[in-house]
Amino acid sequence: MNHETINRVLQSAWRSQVLTRPSEYSLEAFKAVVAKVRSNTIGSLSGEFEAELVLLSSLISSNQSLTARLLEGIDLQMDTLQAASRRASDARSSDQGPSAIYLPGFGDRAAFFASGLSSMGLKILPLNLDASLDFVADLRERMPTSGLVLVGGGVVDHPAACHALEALAAHHDSDLLVVIAEDTPMTFEQRLIAATFGVVRLLGVEADVKTLRSLIRSRARDSQINGYKVLLLDDSKTDAYPAIKFMREEGIEVLHILSPAGVLRAIEDFRPDVVVTDFHMPGANGDQVASVIRQDSDAVMPIIFLSSERNTETQLIALSKGADAFVQKPLKRGAFIKALKALISRSKAFDSRMRRDPLTGLLNHGQLMASASRVSASGTVPNTMVMIDIDHFKQVNDTFGHPVGDKVLVGLAEVLSDNLRSTDFIGRMGGEEFAVLMVGAPISDARNVIDRIRDLFSNLQFETGLQDQCESGKWFACTFSAGVALLDGSAAISMKAADHALYKAKHGGRNRVEAAD
Repeated sequence: MNHETINRVLQSAWRSQVLTRPSEYSLEAFKAVVAKVRSNTIGSLSGEFEAELVLLSSLISSNQSLTARLLEGIDLQMDTLQAASRRASDARSSDQGPSAIYLPGFGDRAAFFASGLSSMGLKILPLNLDASLDFVADLRERMPTSGLVLVGGGVVDHPAACHALEALAAHHDSDLLVVIAEDTPMTFEQRLIAATFGVVRLLGVEADVKTLRSLIRSRARDSQINGYKVLLLDDSKTDAYPAIKFMREEGIEVLHILSPAGVLRAIEDFRPDVVVTDFHMPGANGDQVASVIRQDSDAVMPIIFLSSERNTETQLIALSKGADAFVQKPLKRGAFIKALKALISRSKAFDSRMRRDPLTGLLNHGQLMASASRVSASGTVPNTMVMIDIDHFKQVNDTFGHPVGDKVLVGLAEVLSDNLRSTDFIGRMGGEEFAVLMVGAPISDARNVIDRIRDLFSNLQFETGLQDQCESGKWFACTFSAGVALLDGSAAISMKAADHALYKAKHGGRNRVEAAD
């Protein structure tokens, strides 16, 4: 079984066997399902999803009696497992080759970007404007998951190409992004022509290939909505059928309820990523339902109205009550799925900003501590907390500037990610301080691993960026100090113990790893 199937099985068992009828018996039945899944997948999974599955298994096998606190802990872990499954799906879809279409012949910079992306291993499909009798149909047929078309700035002076891109933007079912690589800055009039292509991103002369690669990968990743959960509120099973069909064809898990009175309970039990609701219903209209949902401060999921309502003022008033989009009935598959993808993409970006440090991509302070608390509550032992601080980092910033300092931070993040297990948690706590939670690692083993990483990092060379230096003076190295401590009970107390060990390493001469007393 893959992680998607496992997650689907476990989420269904948790909701149907335990949440609906909490009892010692139902919990034992759920334990049996988890045990069976674990026995059938040993050695076949990896990464964050496996780590969260191990934590779930440990949590329910701790022989605790059934309490509200235990149920809450398992429920939280099930949400975490669901999120890990989504991120695994995103990573897999990205690894399968995010690509773009390239329209050659409209500028040198676009050709440079296309060549650079190909050299990085991305599949870039060149399509000549005159190569097909039906160019727009050819483009639509071959459109990659990223929905990205790369073209040079000269395209605005080519009427046939402009017409093709306009037609593509008008008919493309999912989000289309036209990336224009400028050879020279475009004028307002030229940019006005480009605006007819739909959503356009300009790449100036300062942009590099890595920027475009990241954009393609994120576009391909965000286009995937498989595994997300949508709560559909519609008093008519007949009217709800097309929406359910369209969403399930995209791999979305749908819960359909008929009455507005059940929406709060459904949100609490199902925890949807998006709420889709009919606008006109007996008992409460969609705008009233949205107002009720938004009364809870943590109800931040997007809300979509479905309605045949054509009055613009009515729509705007309804949207002001807390909804995010208005989709017309009868539903058209393309428009409906496009709205869903856009809202889920925005929600995913918000989730990433909430979870991740934007510079390094590591877990942020809050997420690292939350992970440590979950590991501690699971009862798995031993686990080791590590605190890391880059030596003399202020001097790096003062001497070479913050952009160079940022490269050092990213360099350490990459070394940690490349040399730690996928089951370990790595975070940036702020500034030059990092933390690692090594699951299942005794303190002696953790110390040895971190010391090996310390040695690797000390051999990395960073460019100063200073032009007036001799060749040997253009590069420098950094070191870090670290403290390790057992995760024992409170995550905050264990973090403080690791911090004290770090302090000892700093005062012992730096560039070393010390263990807590």
